[in-house]
Amino acid sequence: MLLKLGMKLLWIVLGSISFVGGIIGVLLPIIPQVPFFLLTIWCITKVSPRFHNWLLSNSLYVKYAKPLVNRLENLKRQPKRAAAKVNSK
Repeated sequence: MLLKLGMKLLWIVLGSISFVGGIIGVLLPIIPQVPFFLLTIWCITKVSPRFHNWLLSNSLYVKYAKPLVNRLENLKRQPKRAAAKVNSK
């Protein structure tokens, strides 16, 4: 139980740091903000199942990200030869 609490705290701290990095990226155009915000979302989904379920049912996710995620999962399931054929087309 203590290990689970420690991991939860680690994800919260990492998500908070990446969120601050994203805000800095918004203010300073030389630093990219998107990777920081994506890391923040990933860390929060590790901590909160409620947020994870909300994110998966969000209309923007379903419209834009879900087809990409499904395509990447299908590529992972295929053998390397079949993936090479798909990529060569």
